[in-house]
Amino acid sequence: MADVERLLREFQRDFEAGGTLRPSEVLARVEGADRRELEALIDAYLARAPRRPFDPEAFAASPARALVDDLAEALAAEAGTWRAVLPRLRDAAQLRRSELVRRLSQRLGVPGREEKVARYYHEMEQGRLDPSGVSDRVLAALAELVGTTAERLREAGRGLRVAGEPPAGATFARAASPDEEHLDAIAASPRVSGAGEEPDEVDRLFTGGPGA
Repeated sequence: MADVERLLREFQRDFEAGGTLRPSEVLARVEGADRRELEALIDAYLARAPRRPFDPEAFAASPARALVDDLAEALAAEAGTWRAVLPRLRDAAQLRRSELVRRLSQRLGVPGREEKVARYYHEMEQGRLDPSGVSDRVLAALAELVGTTAERLREAGRGLRVAGEPPAGATFARAASPDEEHLDAIAASPRVSGAGEEPDEVDRLFTGGPGA
């Protein structure tokens, strides 16, 4: 417990000082139950911590800026597609998938539909959602959350070849900072909308095209 508390305080001091220490770096120092406890404590801290004001100079020197530059330089390659870019930008923004989905749902005006938004976002990260169906509203909101632009996310989507349905037992692609929550449920039900289910606003936002 002493190590968990010490590492949590270290992360909090770095975060509040505007440092670059990532949760994954702190979590790598403990194992087993201590790692799970520390992960929960960091997640709870980030959920209530005040957001940092945007600092153009700090952003220019940050890992997030380097990731954005990588995106612009590698659009034609796999490294520049949603499958690689979205997890890396999310990790650089220090956002767990659940927190990103919660904020994305609020910005899109669909609070209470986090589960469905989470499924569509997971499909984006896995390269299984048709990029041409994702609306500009989704990309604009997502870009603001992860520190890039909607135009660059749209370009990254154009370089993606959407994969077919995963075979039974298929494993998920590795991400820069894997987030296991909800993955079992998502894997068990790869199609976002069930058979016979009427399309709703979330479906239109993620499948209705840029103007949806």
